[in-house]
Amino acid sequence: MVLLFPAKLTAQEEPTNSVKHQLGIRHDNDFFVLTDRYYSFGLFLTYKHRLSKGVFGSEYEQLSFRLGVEAFTPDDTSTELIEEMDRPYAGYLGLNSGWSLTTPENFLKIELELGLAGRSSGAGAFQRWYHNAVVVSDPQSWVAELSDTFHMNLYARYAREWQLAPNPFGVRLAVQPEVAYGSRDQYLQPEVVAYFGRRSDMNSSIAYDQIGSTEREIFFAFRFAYRWVGYNGLLEGNAFDDDSVYLVEPLESYYRVGFDFKHRFKQNDYIVSYRFHSDETSMTQTHQYLILSYARSF
Repeated sequence: MVLLFPAKLTAQEEPTNSVKHQLGIRHDNDFFVLTDRYYSFGLFLTYKHRLSKGVFGSEYEQLSFRLGVEAFTPDDTSTELIEEMDRPYAGYLGLNSGWSLTTPENFLKIELELGLAGRSSGAGAFQRWYHNAVVVSDPQSWVAELSDTFHMNLYARYAREWQLAPNPFGVRLAVQPEVAYGSRDQYLQPEVVAYFGRRSDMNSSIAYDQIGSTEREIFFAFRFAYRWVGYNGLLEGNAFDDDSVYLVEPLESYYRVGFDFKHRFKQNDYIVSYRFHSDETSMTQTHQYLILSYARSF
């Protein structure tokens, strides 16, 4: 399948209003939906670069880099008793690098992530400062946080898309399986996504985090995914070596649903997304959070 991409791509023309670089910032937080538990927050800085001639000689290959910090907390953040916690505190600092290849109907992305879990990630210290200085509330205890461990993970995602109705109010349907393997994540996740609105092809659309065009896009999407979990290093500790005092075994599977609103106006990308997922362990509950993102291309 991958070997068929270059032949299709070389016949396509680069958009006349193409851009090659993009810087962005993204913030995930469950506080926006009035909770403060589990995936509590994520803060990410991103850089993307559209290659003039990629690995397969295509001008539709892209590199991406993301530096982010994430915090995971139990439901009861005031207790200091391990037996009253439904999951361990986990801070994570990660650097993700990715490569993607696209056509108008196909998408492939491979990512390598290196990360540090534990107190040295700085997530716990940042959250305690934030609650003291900004929210003005009692900070989380961060008792029995995961030990400091190094993580390495591989992620691969493929998508195939069909256009059911053309712009200006287009309808597209996509299937996109994802697989992960490493010390942080091991899972298989098929997903179905329906897009409604004005959208570009996959090789230049904000729907797949692609740059290369400033053509206007404004659309929303509904998504459903089902994840089979082999390992979750932020619940179970590092898959290869961990001496944390409190670990939890995840459920074998759970589902995830979401809603996206995405808008590209000239060189600016705006994203607001909602995510909900079912219980990850036998002790935890459902969870939801919002994603806010802005990026500028140049």
